[in-house]
Amino acid sequence: MVKRIALLGPPNVGKSALFFALTGRYVKTANYPGTTLEINVGRIKWTDVEIVDLPGVFNPRNPRDEDEKLALDAVLKDSYDAVIVVGAPHALREALELAEIVSKHKPVAFVLNMSDIGKPEVDAKTLAAEMGIPVFYTSAVKRTGIAELVEFLKKWDPKGPTPVRPVEIPLRPTARVAGAIFSRPWAAALALFAISTATVFLLMAALEGVLPWGGQVPGLLPVLECYLDAVPELISSAGLSPLLTSFLVDGLWTGISALVGFLPYVLAALAIVVFYEETGIIGALTRAIESKLVALGVPGRGLLCLAVGGTCNVPALSITKVMWGRSNRLLTALLVPYVPCAARLSLFVAIATAALAERPYLVPFAAFIPYAVSALIILAASAIYSRALRARPRVEGLPPTPLMLPNWNIYAIKIWYYFKDFFKKAGLLIALLPSVLWPLTAFGPGGLAASPANSWMAIAGERLGAVLAPLGIPWQISASLIAGYIFKEVVWGFMEALGATALLPSLSLPSVLALLVFLAVYSACIATASSLVKLVGWRITLASLAIQLALGLAAAYVVYYAALII
Repeated sequence: MVKRIALLGPPNVGKSALFFALTGRYVKTANYPGTTLEINVGRIKWTDVEIVDLPGVFNPRNPRDEDEKLALDAVLKDSYDAVIVVGAPHALREALELAEIVSKHKPVAFVLNMSDIGKPEVDAKTLAAEMGIPVFYTSAVKRTGIAELVEFLKKWDPKGPTPVRPVEIPLRPTARVAGAIFSRPWAAALALFAISTATVFLLMAALEGVLPWGGQVPGLLPVLECYLDAVPELISSAGLSPLLTSFLVDGLWTGISALVGFLPYVLAALAIVVFYEETGIIGALTRAIESKLVALGVPGRGLLCLAVGGTCNVPALSITKVMWGRSNRLLTALLVPYVPCAARLSLFVAIATAALAERPYLVPFAAFIPYAVSALIILAASAIYSRALRARPRVEGLPPTPLMLPNWNIYAIKIWYYFKDFFKKAGLLIALLPSVLWPLTAFGPGGLAASPANSWMAIAGERLGAVLAPLGIPWQISASLIAGYIFKEVVWGFMEALGATALLPSLSLPSVLALLVFLAVYSACIATASSLVKLVGWRITLASLAIQLALGLAAAYVVYYAALII
């Protein structure tokens, strides 16, 4: 018979590290019934002990976040055989308070994790006698105390509630709990900006082969693209019918190659962000400026996710799951698509260079404007989502996060687990959606379209042309942007097919700026939308896409008329 044990504790006490130390890679993800909240479920190897890792609870007597409420509700009402409450030296009071509440309803054991940075002055057996429940000292990162805990869990036969006796636990600090290192907001802000910028530059250099100063180094994606681009040529030379060739190249292979291209981004972003989380760097930095970011409408830890979105929105969405709190996680996920990705940057540069060929000194300015406007739109979008979804960003107010090196085995397991989870949930959608949308680009009123200019997609784009026409943007350019709902990488190809590139030099500067701003904001690609669906559901995703389009249009009109006045 399976013994189900819940793992519960405040955030940032190494609970997930303890979970993976106990279960290894024998983990699956489940949704809490009736919600999009994910919980990790694993089994200790060669045992019938199932461990369920529940969200962190920091305010046990007055839970503020939906995650806290659901975690407490699950522990008190679901059929768990027992509960392990996990604490740490920097969150001991909250963990003890949580143990007192839960122990009135369930059998409880108490685990003081991170005991290597602060150990009680009494041993675990003495403290267990004082509290009236089993007590263990562990360090999941160093794997100390894990074997003893596993042996206990194998033999534990919990029978009923075990009320905890309140105690005071004096600690002997053996390492500094680093929360004050960056306690000054200006220092924390500079350090966080530097880390976010370095993360973007590292991803661009490793994957795209592009250095911050414009130099080139060997990158993974350019090498990968050489092989990916060879497949359409092989298919085209296979002697298949034009219809089948079009489906295989423009539908099926477009989706598969896009997924293959996204996976290195996702893996690299996860490796970097999980490292930041495991070492406690982001928690230590965001704590000092959290209230100021929240006042602007941006969750504290969401800033790093938005920075990663500057390379690609898909991995940025995949790392939002490491954030604590439903409101912060939901809001960050909805804001990520507003961040211009690397594909949009390449379009900014290409369009600005072509449109401003006679005034090349304006190209850097034109490419910068979409980013500045996007930052303002992110704040506006945050206000809209916060009010509409009642998901206001919260100041976490969590305890100072210790700085430490991760356990590399647990670190690797976490990366693989998150990567596998992304592939299972969003990978199939990303790969198949281009095939579903293929008829829109392959067919038109006359049947099989000879070029994208004769397709239903182009005709739909003409409707958008009527909306952008007052901005001095020809319909051929507007129609090309419809392809951006598939992937931004195909927009330039549509512009060439519709003859839009030849029209760019005829645009006025206000029209160019309006076009770039609209391009920066108006839509998420299907890969981003697919990932968003898995995080927030279809209804909220569709509403968000509509809001994004409306804000993109509004911003384009504001920039256009402002440029006319200036």
